[in-house]
This record gives sequence, structure tokens and C-alpha cells, in this order.
Amino acid sequence: MRVGEVPDVAEQRRELPPTGAESGLDGAFLDVAVRAGLRCWLITGTGRVITGSGELPRGTALRLAAEYQAAARGRAGSAVVTGAGDAVEMADGRFALLAVAGSQAAGGTAVAGWFLACAGQRHEWTAEQARTAAALAADAVHVRARAAARSSGERGLAEALIGRLAADGDDAVGAETKALLNAAGLRPGYLAVALRAGDLAADRDLAEDLVSGYAGGSGRSAVAVAGHEVLAVVSGTDVAGLAAWLREAGPVLKAAGLALTAGIGGPADSAAALAGAVREASGVRRAAELRAAAATGKPAAGVCVATSTEVDSHELLLASVPTTVLRSFRERLLGPLREYDARHNAELLPTLRSFLACDGSWSACAARMYVHVNTVRYRIGRIEALTGRDLSALADRVDFFLALRGA
Repeated sequence: MRVGEVPDVAEQRRELPPTGAESGLDGAFLDVAVRAGLRCWLITGTGRVITGSGELPRGTALRLAAEYQAAARGRAGSAVVTGAGDAVEMADGRFALLAVAGSQAAGGTAVAGWFLACAGQRHEWTAEQARTAAALAADAVHVRARAAARSSGERGLAEALIGRLAADGDDAVGAETKALLNAAGLRPGYLAVALRAGDLAADRDLAEDLVSGYAGGSGRSAVAVAGHEVLAVVSGTDVAGLAAWLREAGPVLKAAGLALTAGIGGPADSAAALAGAVREASGVRRAAELRAAAATGKPAAGVCVATSTEVDSHELLLASVPTTVLRSFRERLLGPLREYDARHNAELLPTLRSFLACDGSWSACAARMYVHVNTVRYRIGRIEALTGRDLSALADRVDFFLALRGA
């Protein structure tokens, strides 16, 4: 090649060595971009940077991922991620986003996909730069496929491990569980995470991407579907750090239209403690889901994360009760009040909530509801008559409290 001649992008790509892992992109792959005068980063749909032209702040990567998700959903004014369109206008720079073909998860969601972010606007690129960007996105397809194949091979081990942890009692963790932990490269201490967004297969892909990028651990993790949720074991002991890491992905998942609930159990320093932490994480996630859905009936899009220290003991208790049992308990206790309010607009349920929130004080409840104290006394009397309960008795107050919190 003569000095000053622009190299052919196909020739450059033939010079690339085979890559067997994500890190294989770091050398010759990026050299192709440099020779074309491009600065590019390969990023997952949740904002995890696979490789790129130097450091890309996590905040920037997350904002780019949110733009990618919005564009994939066809929102007006968003970036075009098909490889042809306007650049994304960002406060800290301008980028063009190109989807990595074939990397979307089942169901068409892009949250588990990859994309290429190139600095600059497409209409300012030379023809050679445009070809190079397209070539890099094409090469990323193969790297993504190899990464997916590697993950698929590791899932059998993860499923066996999570299954054993879910089955073991706190004091009955066997040698098989310990061997599986060692085989997965997981050493004490551990963190257990339970996650749920909707489609379990897609949730597993999402969880794998989120926890594998967790900066507070060694990068080792095991993720598997367990019942109606996804469970993960992560190397590390920083509960607050992992919670913050997951919450940072909230805007990305909101842009993707996903509502993720996650629960993190306390840190475990042994395999036996980890079995308990897995069950605790599941209960905490369910409590977070109940809390998130309390106002609207379903969790809002984004991320709702709770840790064992952030959830009240009664919320964990409610989360451990089967949904059908909890629904029956609520209906039996609150159903008569709901029906009476619907017929007479009597506000018995709001009065009950206020009365309990005021620790059974007639005057405080009246002041809170802007009614006369005799009105409160009358309504409480109707509540007791309809339910057969006595609101001066602690046990009955506790039942009403739990029924209302689980509603």
C-alpha cells in the first residue's frame, strides 16, 4: 500500500485475527477504526461497554443505551439504529448508533442486544469511514454469536448450582453445591440476587448482562431461571454497591419499556449462608414488587431494587405468603368494606387506613381526614360491624394492617 493511500476496509478486516472472546476485539479490530479516523465503542443494550476507543464514562454509555432502546422502540425523535440515520445528540458529544444484527433477544426486545456507538455524525463521515463502521458492526455479529455460545455452555452449570441452592436448607448444604460453586469460579463471599421483568428467557439474558458488568465483584456470576423469577449468585459483599449498579440501569430499562424488580439478600461468607441468602433475595424481590405495585397495580417501567436492610419485616412476611392465600385473606377481611364503600361512598377503607396510621387515635384521625371525631367513631363502628373485628384489639389491628399493606 502506498504512503497516504486509504486502506480498503475489506483488506483490513481480513487482517483481523480470529477472536474467541469479547476481549479479542481490543487489538486489531479497533485498529481498523483508528486507521479510518473513527472512535467507536461496542456496547450492550444495558450500557455495558464491551470494548472501544479508550475509556467511555459509564454515565455516557448508559445514556447511549437509553437512546438505543428508545430508537429500537420507534419513539419519535430518537436515534436511528439501523445503520442509516441522524446522529444522537448528547450533552457530552455526538454519536451515531448502529445495531449489531441478530443480537436482539427473543420477543424482539433490544435490551439484550449490542450496538456500535461511533463518535461524530454520519453525514460528516467520509465514504471510507461509513464502510468501516458498517464493517465493524458486521464483525461484532460474530463476536456476539461466540459470546452467546459461550454463555449457553455455562448455563447448564449455573442451572445446576441455582437449583441446588434453592433446594438446600441453611444447615444442609452438601458437597455437590460446594463443588458447583468452585466449578463456577465463585469463592466466598457471595451476593444473591432475584430479578423479574416479564419474559423469563429474556430476563435471564438481561440478568446475565447486568450482573456480569458489576464493577464491585470479580466478574464471576451464575444466573438461572428458578420458578417465576431469575436468581443470580455474584462474587462480592457490597450490597449497597450492587444495588446502586442495578439502579443506574433504570433509565435504560425505562426507555426499553421494561419494569424490572430486583431483590438482594445479605452478603454470605459460606455456601450454607448463601442458601439462605438466595431465599432472602427472592422474598425481598417479591416485597419490592408489592411495594412498587401498591399505587398503580403494577410496577412502573424502570428498575425497582430493594435490599434486605431496606424492606420491613412485615413486607418480607407478606412476600413469603403464596399469592392465592394473600388474596383470599385480603378479600375476606377488606371485601365487605370495599363493597359498602362502592354502594354508599362511605370512605370506610380510607378511614381505616388513617386510623391505623394514627395509631388508633380518634382525634388525630379526624384531623388528618378533616372530619369531626364523631364521624370517625361512626365509621369505625361500621367497620367493626361489617367485619366482626374489634379495632381496640391489637391482633385485629395487625390483621387489618397486613391486609391493607398487601392490597
